[in-house]
Amino acid sequence: MSENLESQQDDETIESLRDTLKHFGTADYLVFIAMLLSCTVVGVYFGYEDYQKKKRIKNARRGSEAMDYLVGGRNMKIFPVAMSLVASCISGIALLGTSTEIYLYGYQYSFILIGYLIAAYILHHSVIPIFHELQITSAYEYLQLRFDKKVRLFGSVMFSLSTLLWMPIAIYVPALAFSQTTGMDVHMITPVVMFICIFYTCLGGIKAVVWTDVIQIMIMYGTLILINIKGTYEAGGLAVVIERNIESGRLSMPDFRIDPTIRISFWTMIIGGTFFRTYVGINQSMIQRFMALKNVHVARKCQITYIAGIFILNLMCYYNGLLLYASYHDCDPLTTKLAKAKDQIMPLYVMRILKNLPGLSGLFIAGVFSASLSSLSTALNSFAAVVLEDFCKPYMKDEISEKMSGIIMRATVLIVGIITVALVYVVQHMGSVLQLAMTVPSICFGPMLGVYIIGILIPWIEKRATLYGALTGCTAMIAFISKVQTEIARGNITYPTKPVSVEGCTYKFNAVNITNILHNDDPEEPERDFFHLSFLYYTLLGSTIVIVSSVIYSFIFGFSDPSDVDLRLLAPFIRKYFEVKSDEKEQEMMKCVNGKNPQKIEYDEDERDMACAVLS
Repeated sequence: MSENLESQQDDETIESLRDTLKHFGTADYLVFIAMLLSCTVVGVYFGYEDYQKKKRIKNARRGSEAMDYLVGGRNMKIFPVAMSLVASCISGIALLGTSTEIYLYGYQYSFILIGYLIAAYILHHSVIPIFHELQITSAYEYLQLRFDKKVRLFGSVMFSLSTLLWMPIAIYVPALAFSQTTGMDVHMITPVVMFICIFYTCLGGIKAVVWTDVIQIMIMYGTLILINIKGTYEAGGLAVVIERNIESGRLSMPDFRIDPTIRISFWTMIIGGTFFRTYVGINQSMIQRFMALKNVHVARKCQITYIAGIFILNLMCYYNGLLLYASYHDCDPLTTKLAKAKDQIMPLYVMRILKNLPGLSGLFIAGVFSASLSSLSTALNSFAAVVLEDFCKPYMKDEISEKMSGIIMRATVLIVGIITVALVYVVQHMGSVLQLAMTVPSICFGPMLGVYIIGILIPWIEKRATLYGALTGCTAMIAFISKVQTEIARGNITYPTKPVSVEGCTYKFNAVNITNILHNDDPEEPERDFFHLSFLYYTLLGSTIVIVSSVIYSFIFGFSDPSDVDLRLLAPFIRKYFEVKSDEKEQEMMKCVNGKNPQKIEYDEDERDMACAVLS
């Protein structure tokens, strides 16, 4: 009886402490509402601008509606597009989860930035030139040009599934942080924020998405700078932050072991990170922004600006992780249950250090929501592009009118947005959202990267072998990740975290069941098997299965003659190794000029003329 009373008293003490950290005042609400209103105004502005443009140009050329809505007329500026790319790559999941990763497992994760650089170099010299030369809107149009409609359909379906599975997670994380700081129910805030996202994406298209991203990325930078400065001051200075993290092993030399079952090592970050980031660069959300720029030279400059921006943002997130440990080095909130889940550590910390500064808690929540809104609006706009270009145009006998194109794109944004809000109810019952965000899309990422590698680098593999290889890879990844998630749920796959302590806690908590305090400097390594493979190798695994199985299928269906492949579909640096027969090239040019090339996607007159000019 006395033990139960003591436990109840402890719980009440922790609950009262949580309540003191819920201090979302009027100034905070005003800051948060101002962010949402700014997004709305941008959407209205660009929607009105497009409306006026259509009134001035009565005889707009065919395809202009989709071109304006999806790629901004291919004439957008470098800085806003670069900032949009940064914003869309940093969701609320990454903004909160990256810092928690450093707090739990140490600074090793930061070496993934080297993988970013390698992936950027690969994209700079292969993917960006190819797509700009082809002047296509959907990344999956490439798959039809290189293979056929079936492979294109596979790519479009994979993108649609991964996006639909990821989007509710992306909106749930910031809503959870908002709920922790205000007490408002998650399902009250998600429909409101998602409606605003749908509104400005529907109204203004990619221009609204890009410029709201610029506003949102500025809020993110401001939020992170504020936390970095205030957190360092609260911890007692930079020297204290570094010293505490070195003592705990969070700031240490990289782990150079080659073992792929080590969760985070130097080679995991370099190799796995490179493959993961390469696929992200080929994703429709990224390609669509690069295609909104005038030409390949402008796109390459934009990519350099984007990489610089993503580096700065990530480094600030990593430093936040060090600040978390410097603050909680002697009182781990997970062990005491002050934070009920890993996803709550960062909001808990920010609410504590900003509690006496009106409006700044609102700025933090605005920053987290900005990260998610930018990713969500990007995903919605890209989804509209895929539905129009990949699911409608290739399969409709009659030409789609300008008005119908607009209806299809905006209806897609609305429907997908509603589905996303509904799926939040499912996500909240599926465990760690961060784990879901990393594993669920991996089913699609690896197989799709394998298909693109074959298309760009291996002209000997033909369409049937590629399709069957992709299906094999996808099936294998579903089986693999399902097995991994089952083993994690059973507790058979665990990863030791860095040491924590509760010796300095100033509040009461139930100490009966504490098992998470690690003071052992040399913890025993658990036995590992293939299913312990690091999550960053999932993309590499999926793509390898596709490539190997496609080669095997090629022995059954036969290999292609590389000279039959259009050189524009191959990476520029390997084109010199393959020559197109002159008579075949002349035939191809004539078909293109006549608009009767069955291997090509239907272009309007201007786009076909441009494609033919490049081909000739």
